Amino acid sequence: MHSIHRRLIAFFVVVVTVVLGASGAFSYWRSRADLINDLNHTGDSLRSRLETSLPGPLWNFDDYQLDRILDSEMLSPKIQQIVVENNGKLVTGRTMSSTGQIERLSVLPENQPNDIEFNIFYQDNFQRPIGKVIFRLSTAPMNAQLQKFVQEKLVEIALLIGIIVMALTRSLTILLIRPLRQLQNMLQRAADETDEGISDAALHLPDSHWIEFSEVTSSYNRIARRLLEDLHKRHEAEDAMRSAKEAAESAYHQLKEAQSTLVQSEKMASLGGLVAGIAHEINTPIGVILTGASVLSEESVAFKKGIETGAMKKSEVLRYTETAIQSAALIQTNAERAATLIHSFKQVAVDQTSEARRVFDLGEYIEEVILSLRPTFKHRAIKMNIDCTEKIEVDGYPGALSQIITNMVTNSLHHAFEHDQPGIMSISASHEHGAVKMVFSDDGRGISQEHLGRIFDPFFTTQRGSGGSGLGLNIVYNLVTQRLGGTIAVTSSLGSGTTFTFVFPRVSPDPKSMQTSAG
Repeated sequence: MHSIHRRLIAFFVVVVTVVLGASGAFSYWRSRADLINDLNHTGDSLRSRLETSLPGPLWNFDDYQLDRILDSEMLSPKIQQIVVENNGKLVTGRTMSSTGQIERLSVLPENQPNDIEFNIFYQDNFQRPIGKVIFRLSTAPMNAQLQKFVQEKLVEIALLIGIIVMALTRSLTILLIRPLRQLQNMLQRAADETDEGISDAALHLPDSHWIEFSEVTSSYNRIARRLLEDLHKRHEAEDAMRSAKEAAESAYHQLKEAQSTLVQSEKMASLGGLVAGIAHEINTPIGVILTGASVLSEESVAFKKGIETGAMKKSEVLRYTETAIQSAALIQTNAERAATLIHSFKQVAVDQTSEARRVFDLGEYIEEVILSLRPTFKHRAIKMNIDCTEKIEVDGYPGALSQIITNMVTNSLHHAFEHDQPGIMSISASHEHGAVKMVFSDDGRGISQEHLGRIFDPFFTTQRGSGGSGLGLNIVYNLVTQRLGGTIAVTSSLGSGTTFTFVFPRVSPDPKSMQTSAG
C-alpha cells in the first residue's frame, strides 16, 4: 500500500531540491565565470606589470632586482609560477610548492598547456627581445571558493528541505491525515459490525468545519444510510435466492436422475433391438440345421431297415452316403454361422452391460460389432465398409466403443437414409503417436447448418414424432469425452452426407483421474 502523506512530502522535497539545485547550479556557473574572469584579469595585470618592471633589470643584468620583482609578484596566491629566460636559458624563476612556500627554480621547467608567455623588450626596441617571461596562474583559490560555495548551497538545501518536511508533516497531519483517519476508523467500525448490530448512529460521521471534508462527510453519511437500506434488501434477496437455489438444486437432481434413467433405457433399447435382430438372423441357420438333421435321420432309418432285411443295393448305399455327406456339411456350415453370430452377440452384449476394461484388437472388435448389427439393415440397400488394416490394440472399454458404433449406425439408418434408399456407411481406424483416430461416415442426406451445432445436446432430435429420443448422439458424446477421454468432431452439409471423427488415446484414462481433472 502507498501513503499519500509520504508521496506528497517526497513530491515537495523533489520539487524544492530541483528548484534549489537549478538555482544553485546557475549561481555556481555565474560565480565560476566571475572567478575565471578575475583570474584572467590577474594574468593581464601581471603581464602588464612585468612588461614594465623587468626590461631595466634584464638589460642591466641586475639579478637582485629581478629576484625582488618576482618575489613580490609571487605573494599573490593566484600566481603559481614565474620563469624568466633568455635564449632558452633560465635567468631566474619562482614557483609555489605544494606546501605553499615560494621556491627558487634552478633549472628551466617544462612548459604546460595553460602557461602564458611573452617577450620582454628594452625601451622601444621591438626588433630584438632581451628575454622571455613564462608564468602560470593557479586555479586552487578559485576551486576552493567554488567548493565552499557548493557546500553552503548544500547546507542551505538541506535546511530548507528539513523545514519543508516538518511543516508539511504538521500541516498534512492536521488538515488531511486526522480527518482521513477518522473516516477510516468509522468505515472500519462499520465493516467489523455484524449486520444485526449496525445502526444509523454507529455509521454516522460528525460534520467537519473544513469545507472539503464537510462535503465528504455529508456524502459518506448519505452512503451509510443507503447502505443500511441495501443491507435489509440484501437479506430479503438472500432469503429468496436461498429458496430459489434449493428449488433449482432439487429440480436439477430430479432432471439428472430422469436423464440417467432415459440414457439407461436408451442403452437397453438398443441392446433389445440387437437381441431381436440376432434372434431373427439366427433362425435361418437353426432352421437349416433342423431340416438337415431331419433328412439325415429319415435316411438313416431307411438305411438301417435295408441292412436288416438284406435288400440293400449298392446304388442305395451310395445315395445314402451322398445324402449323409451333404446333410453333415449343411449342418456344420450353418452351425458355425450360428456359433459366430452367438459369439459376436454374446461378446458385444456382455461389453455393453458390464462396462469392464480390457485389451482388445480394434479392427476385430469393429468387425464383431458390425456383424451383430447386420440384421438391422439386412433387408435395406445399405452397404457397410470397414477399413482397419493395421493392428491396433486398445486398452480401454470395449462396451463404450460398441455403444458408440451401435448408436452411430442406428442414428445413420434412422436419419440419413429413407427406408428404401441405397447408401454406404464407412468405418475407418488408424493409429498415430499413441492416439486412435476412428472415422464414421455416410453418404446420406446430411445435417443442416442450423442443427449441426445442437446434435450432441440431450433430447435434441429432428424426429420427435417418429420415436426419436434425442439421446443417441448425446450418449456418444459422453462416452467419447468421458469414458474414452477423447474428442469428437462432425462435418456435414445437406445432400453431401455426414462424417464423424473420433480421436481418443489408445490407453483410456482412469475414470478417477478424469473426475479429478474435471472437478
